[in-house]
Amino acid sequence: MKNEIYKIFSGDFRPGSYIRLGENKDLSLYLGKDDSGKYAFEFRGKYNPIKISSSDVILVAQFKAKDTYTLRFSLENKDLLEYFCTFCEDLFEATKNIKKDSIAYKQLNERYFSWKKLFRPHAGSMSDSEILGLLGELLFMDERMIPEWGVPVALKSWTGPEKTHKDFSTDDIWYEIKTISSGKNTVKISSLEQLDSDIKGYLIVYDLEKMSPSFNGLKLNQIVQKLLHQMPPSYREEFINKLSLYNYDFSPNYDDFVYSVVGCSTYEVKDEFPRLSRKSMPTGIDKVQYEINLSDIEDYKL
Repeated sequence: MKNEIYKIFSGDFRPGSYIRLGENKDLSLYLGKDDSGKYAFEFRGKYNPIKISSSDVILVAQFKAKDTYTLRFSLENKDLLEYFCTFCEDLFEATKNIKKDSIAYKQLNERYFSWKKLFRPHAGSMSDSEILGLLGELLFMDERMIPEWGVPVALKSWTGPEKTHKDFSTDDIWYEIKTISSGKNTVKISSLEQLDSDIKGYLIVYDLEKMSPSFNGLKLNQIVQKLLHQMPPSYREEFINKLSLYNYDFSPNYDDFVYSVVGCSTYEVKDEFPRLSRKSMPTGIDKVQYEINLSDIEDYKL
């Protein structure tokens, strides 16, 4: 998903050339290329600089010219340009109404430190099953939680990254999200507590088929980008923090994992729904995992 900053960067920039960003006359923000030809975002102003470390992907430079300092973020990996543009957009949105250089500088630092968690590629260290699980939770957030509840509630209710027993819970309702590979007819319940509750909840099952990398389908980086664009700047940091708990980063390797969404089923978990509960377990049994056959819970399907 390409934003306006991507379009600006698509222009003909020579190394060392920049254009001013935004209409705030009190703040000097620029887009262009640094002297090495890397895409860059610059802030120029009067402030007291602090030490800022670069990441594996973003080079941070600070220098002084006369009585003005420059803070520059340069992209080291051109394959991540689209994500760098989203990062630059977030920097701009977070400072566009600020009039004082020192406040803008502090805000830019805080935003960078949040994004740095995603701009630290681990060469796609998430496993296939971890990618599937995160895809299901993000699909549910995109398709159900944000449209029905809005961004603030959707983010607050998403507790899957904290390894709580339910992936989403708000008010008096909860959702457990499972993602299966197409053709599989069972879902794994990894703890007693996942479906154990005196309150009615819902089991959401996404059926995804893995496709070739050239297929125009669902990608993890793609849906992360989509959700980032939907969120106001004030909520992006919370979203980024939760993504980092999954060990997710903007690795291009994840683009090789492409899926087709075969379907999504919702099951009402109540009364006689086949599940194990803590109070039904004999004393001495601590951890339990089990699988549910989807064919046997059709009566609970909505």
